[in-house]
Amino acid sequence: MISLTLGHRLERSSGQPETVLFSRHADEIRNAVSALNSQCRLSLSEPPSLDEIVKEYHTACSTRQEKGLPPAVLEMEDGILIAAAAGRGDLVEDGIALAGDLAARWPKARLPLDWVSVDAWMEGLLAKASDPEALGTVVSGQVRRHKLEKI
Repeated sequence: MISLTLGHRLERSSGQPETVLFSRHADEIRNAVSALNSQCRLSLSEPPSLDEIVKEYHTACSTRQEKGLPPAVLEMEDGILIAAAAGRGDLVEDGIALAGDLAARWPKARLPLDWVSVDAWMEGLLAKASDPEALGTVVSGQVRRHKLEKI
């Protein structure tokens, strides 16, 4: 499986992660897949649209902030750069606005160790987002590296 940074784990009704062993009976695995499908906001049976994916990144980043969890720096970057690589300036603008808002509220003690400042992060993010050719090169390289050319 290839995943960006927006994962979703199967949870029990208590909110604790559910573990499903590969050696379990096929019915238990099917039940776990069905439960995961009902818990995910993005469809696991039909490919979600770019809008749905990017908006889910934005929602996940905002939710992490609201819950007092560590800042969603990488997730915020992924949401913006996915939109930029696809040439969706409207989604990039939405992401940049949200990134600026969240970054201003992120506690400094919980930011990555290499964090310089909000301004430096935003400038770097804008520079990456404004170079779709470089983003395309990264995507193409990852497709080759993971042997996904036929997908």
